[in-house]
Amino acid sequence: MYRVVCAVLLVGILGLPVAFVAGQDSSVVARADMTIHVVQRGENLFRIALGYGMTTEELAQLNGIVDPSNIQVGQRLLVPVAGTITIAPQTHTVQPGETLQSIAALYGLTVEDLAAYSNLVDVNTIFVGQILTITPPTETVPVTPEVVAETTAPANVIHVVQPGETLFRIATSYGLTVNEVAAVNGITDPTLIDVGQQLVIPGLEPPQLALDLPYPVTALSVQPLLLVEGQTGRFRLTTAVSSSVSGTFLDRTLNVASEQNNTVHTILVGVPVFTQAGIYPLALTVTGDSGQSVSFSVNIEIVPGLYGSEEINLLSDRSDLLDPVVENAEMELLQRVMGGFTPTHYFSGAMGLPAAAPVVSVFGTRRAYNGGNYDRFHSGTDFAGAPGTPILAAASGYVVMADSLNVRGNATIIDHGWGVYTGYWHQTEQYVHVGDFVTAGQVIGTIGATGRVTGAHLHWEMWVNGVAVDPMQWVIQDFLN
Repeated sequence: MYRVVCAVLLVGILGLPVAFVAGQDSSVVARADMTIHVVQRGENLFRIALGYGMTTEELAQLNGIVDPSNIQVGQRLLVPVAGTITIAPQTHTVQPGETLQSIAALYGLTVEDLAAYSNLVDVNTIFVGQILTITPPTETVPVTPEVVAETTAPANVIHVVQPGETLFRIATSYGLTVNEVAAVNGITDPTLIDVGQQLVIPGLEPPQLALDLPYPVTALSVQPLLLVEGQTGRFRLTTAVSSSVSGTFLDRTLNVASEQNNTVHTILVGVPVFTQAGIYPLALTVTGDSGQSVSFSVNIEIVPGLYGSEEINLLSDRSDLLDPVVENAEMELLQRVMGGFTPTHYFSGAMGLPAAAPVVSVFGTRRAYNGGNYDRFHSGTDFAGAPGTPILAAASGYVVMADSLNVRGNATIIDHGWGVYTGYWHQTEQYVHVGDFVTAGQVIGTIGATGRVTGAHLHWEMWVNGVAVDPMQWVIQDFLN
């Protein structure tokens, strides 16, 4: 039963003493050692309790809150105003172009202090997306209304859930566990999140930047901050003058697409499956219009894709297609066709789905054939469909292959520009020819069971600058913007 109690002396985080406060339950009783905290946009009970040195349960009990995940912007909460609180350490997420020296200068610290606060062993190996501790790990201060106001309404990093994302993927991209993100957001079932839902990312604030980029580079972005094995990453530089950019990453020479009078430079990279998790240098060289070159590097973290496994049993009349000689010859052909680079892009954003059919096997799964070892991986996404089901071009581009292969059966490959290719395997019919320009959604063939298959389906494959990557990432992510 709700009860409204008259508020005599208010003003929440302005710090005036409280005699009585509007509450939700008769157990909410004003005390002289309390003040009011007014819930701000983006806050939750976990973060508020943390700022006052309380647990979520203690704060909920004090305010008669039955459901800690359900608090409203503008809601007034009783919080302690006497004694001390422990302030959570301030953190900084390393952005592309920042160095330990520039970050230390931003916060008025020495490099030695910053390294000590963050437990860094080697000050030269910070990486993009790394979370550094800016203040001593623990700091206890007397509570005053001013301290309350300063420490209980932090500016949080908010992540908006995108189609296809899971809580695990989101947590991993920020270097957190599922439990950490779930606890902060009051999520009891980590499998139930909604597209468009706003999630507070604990321990992060909207980053201040301490860029230390050499002229003529004016900005550098990395999307996503943490790259994932088997997925695509994008590096983008802007330069003050017309420039050329070259570089290497993962022991591969980078292909660079330059636009806007050669001042905006986009690099798409595929992270090969089986790449070990760790820190890898992105080495870049920028040559300005004067001919003078400057080189620098940025450390990039790669995290595991955590793919599953599956067993495939082929019929005896197709088991010869497991012969390494057959496989390798076909792979060399794909490398030649799908390893090229066209400096113009024909895709206009996120990719469309290639068939109106359910997904039956995802990218990256480790595979064992006919009882053998798990020494192969699934290089695309499989869509189940009856023979004759239409296959659609995922994006605009030029057809660079329309042929019959041993393993992949009737195969069509489309060049979308910027080193991005899609392949459509095991077709029954093919409606396009080499040199044709196709548009997104155009019917290019039909689903079939040609090649190394156990039944009719479409195997949809994507390569980015010579590396097979998860095509479904491109369905939910726009690498142009």
